[in-house]
Amino acid sequence: MLEFATRYRCVIISLTIASVASALASDTCAPNPIAVRVGNVTLANHQVARGAEIQVGDPPQSFAFLPQWPYNTSFVYGIDGHCVFRRDAPTKDGCTTIRGGAYDAFASKTRQVAYPEDFPEENAPFPETTLAADRLKLNEDVALADFPFGVALNDWGAEGYHPMACLGLGTNSTFLNKLKESGKIASRTWSFFWGRNGGSSTSQIDGSLVFGGYDRAKLSSGERYVEKLQYSTSPCSTQMVVTITDMALNFPNGTNVSIFPKSLSTALTACIVPDYPVLLTLPSDPFVDNFLKLTDAADDHVRSLGINYFALRYSPDEKWYDGDMTIKLQSGLVVRVPNDQLVVPSVDIDPTTGKLVANYTNPDLVINGIQGINANDMPQLGRQFLSAAYLMVNQDAGQFSLWAANPATDEDLVAVDVNDVDMTATCESNAPVITDSSSPTPSPEKTSPSSSGTIAGAVIGGVCGLAILGVLVFWIIKKRRQVPLKASEQDRVMHSHAENDALQQLSVEPKSELPDSSLLIPVELEHPIQRSAGPYELGG
Repeated sequence: MLEFATRYRCVIISLTIASVASALASDTCAPNPIAVRVGNVTLANHQVARGAEIQVGDPPQSFAFLPQWPYNTSFVYGIDGHCVFRRDAPTKDGCTTIRGGAYDAFASKTRQVAYPEDFPEENAPFPETTLAADRLKLNEDVALADFPFGVALNDWGAEGYHPMACLGLGTNSTFLNKLKESGKIASRTWSFFWGRNGGSSTSQIDGSLVFGGYDRAKLSSGERYVEKLQYSTSPCSTQMVVTITDMALNFPNGTNVSIFPKSLSTALTACIVPDYPVLLTLPSDPFVDNFLKLTDAADDHVRSLGINYFALRYSPDEKWYDGDMTIKLQSGLVVRVPNDQLVVPSVDIDPTTGKLVANYTNPDLVINGIQGINANDMPQLGRQFLSAAYLMVNQDAGQFSLWAANPATDEDLVAVDVNDVDMTATCESNAPVITDSSSPTPSPEKTSPSSSGTIAGAVIGGVCGLAILGVLVFWIIKKRRQVPLKASEQDRVMHSHAENDALQQLSVEPKSELPDSSLLIPVELEHPIQRSAGPYELGG
């Protein structure tokens, strides 16, 4: 009887230890990161736009999204894309390409009601939107049901700088929060590689937007450089501030010449803006002027009004630069932008058909020289910079990382935790992980009843000690992991309080920087007269 009781207790305690081990294992594994292709996306008008390929609704409607900041909410444009900023008055098909897609709410069987409380406060310029919720398909394996987003009711003055469907990746991003809360990613981390476009088709490579980690195949063998996100009053909307210490022209003959003036003792502080349509903005005096002088180019240039919005545009009869450019950061990162990403065909959108039209006679130099009242603006590093550099941002850890990029088509996804540490063990999202902690036990020897009791007591004591030790280890690990979470949880609470305060103020006197709350209503709840009065895409 004593032997049976002893074995029973051992089984119970063994199960306890297995449970603790399982909890530890599940706490140290992570869901596989989610990779979204960045490239040419075929839209409803049968034309293409370059961006992150995400489908909305059922049947799926394809969009080319671009990440934007400091937005927490995502939004698309509807069947009326409001392309009023274009002087050539685009048709519906032309506007669809400009906006990266056109959402037809009533064509989707999975559209749901969305409410204002599903949307965080926005302190940035933002188009007026009506609200929707629908299915977002990120790739063949991952989709989000009933995801809340806005549908733009007007053009909001961003012109060709930020014209497309927006995936809001701000500090309180509904998209990142939804992925993490549903167990699809281990941390609110995203990574971005623009890929390579422009030039010949052989030099074009798809990029990727990864959530919950990064793509190790896109990294060169160089070092990782980590910087803190600037949450203060920095004019950088993305909070990713870097310092440029030099920019050099790499001529085909092997000569390297800096465009920084020799007398300049200070470096340039710049803001990384991944969706910005050129390589970088740069003060014309002295930097762009030096570039043009060193490359024997003309002093004055017209501006591109196409995809590479406001880039300098070469004339057919002047000499085009045929070398590369190296950018050095204070952190130690050095990246080289190849010529086929620096001087590219000037691509515009046909306003009637929405087709991309390339001009090889007047190519674009993807640098925006800033001058006049904008001369002292913080320079921005845009898309083509992220053809040469790879970026990862961890909102939970409050920091971002840069590597020199490897323009590869291979994929090797690595999950990252809230502390910005790689997680080598992967597990299914929301699935418990059970580890087999059993081990072979030797055959029991014959013993007297008294010695059996003594041995059983010793075994039970030893097993209980192991169980207690396991629980203590589990508790310590959990406590350590909860430390960085407290800051992010507190940040969410602060956002929540700020949102409630803002909504209360809106009911009395709306702030000028926030959208009119009267427009933040579900389509299904609009007054019938209001629905029939306007030409907006969600009416009717």
